[in-house]
Amino acid sequence: MGTHDQLLKLYDDLIPDKHDGVIPLYVVPLIRYSYKKSDYLYLLYQDIIENRADQFSVKCVSVWKHFLFVFRAIVSRDVILHYHWLECTDIKSLAGMTNKLVCIFLFKALGGHLVWTVHNKRPHDNRFRRLNYKIQSWMASRADIIHVHCQSAVDEISHFFNQPASKFRVVDHPTFPSTMIERDEAIELLNNERDLALNPSDTIFLMFGNISSYKQIEKVCRMFTELEPDKKLLIVGPVKKGQMSTFNTIKKFGSKNDNIIVIPHFIPERMVPFYMNAADCVVFNYRRILTSGGAELARSYDRPVLAPAMGCLTELDEDNITLFNSQKQLMNLIADFNPNSQSNSSPDPDA
Repeated sequence: MGTHDQLLKLYDDLIPDKHDGVIPLYVVPLIRYSYKKSDYLYLLYQDIIENRADQFSVKCVSVWKHFLFVFRAIVSRDVILHYHWLECTDIKSLAGMTNKLVCIFLFKALGGHLVWTVHNKRPHDNRFRRLNYKIQSWMASRADIIHVHCQSAVDEISHFFNQPASKFRVVDHPTFPSTMIERDEAIELLNNERDLALNPSDTIFLMFGNISSYKQIEKVCRMFTELEPDKKLLIVGPVKKGQMSTFNTIKKFGSKNDNIIVIPHFIPERMVPFYMNAADCVVFNYRRILTSGGAELARSYDRPVLAPAMGCLTELDEDNITLFNSQKQLMNLIADFNPNSQSNSSPDPDA
């Protein structure tokens, strides 16, 4: 059963006896319709948006328009609120949290149906840790269904928030569409666009996505200072808000080492295939993770992946996915990586 069928099954479990008419489906946060090839929310709801307008009416709402799903619940109980990423990361998000929680409370009190997707066990930047735990524990207790992306997350999150496993549903992470391009062509275009001076004979390792401390990019940079010049580390993605200190550390590595290239910019969708197809290997070095959209993107391009053995990554059983348990093991995997002979070997815990 694919992601879209799993999602429909989840909603069927929520409202098994549908009345005549279209079910209002409210989604938080906003779906980015301008990024149909890379926006997680659009890809998750794509089938419903494009093919099932006779069954569901998808409405995404901003922080200050949460009252819309409250008003809709007054009219009918056959209304679904599917919520993602409920967390405080800065003062701005803290300011809107009271409004969010009050509206969610009223929505549930009026008989609305609540689905909450847990993307991460804790916020990546770990700010407001105790407050976030209280907010998310409250959300878990109010949700009719808690959505996670893999079976191993059920045990972990149910224990963490003290919720029964029966409340959980697994709906796979949506697949990213991919555009395959010859590696040499992708490298040539990147060289022309960014003046990177990459050579097709180089072994290119890619770290793609927002630059943030939880990804431990600086540790991978340190590894590359000990490697031969033809092993290139390409770090691509915008600096996440509040992460300038992490970026400055990474930038210093890039300025002192020719085989570390940093491109700290948002990458438009049309350019993503060039970075993915140019890479010989995509590297993830998360400090902690439950679900990785970056790993799903790399999988869609059939790129070899090096990633930590944690969260939903442990359920990826593919020839080109190699999981590691320590920084020493990651260093050895990078040093020994040969793009011409790839195999998936189980990590040695003692490595």
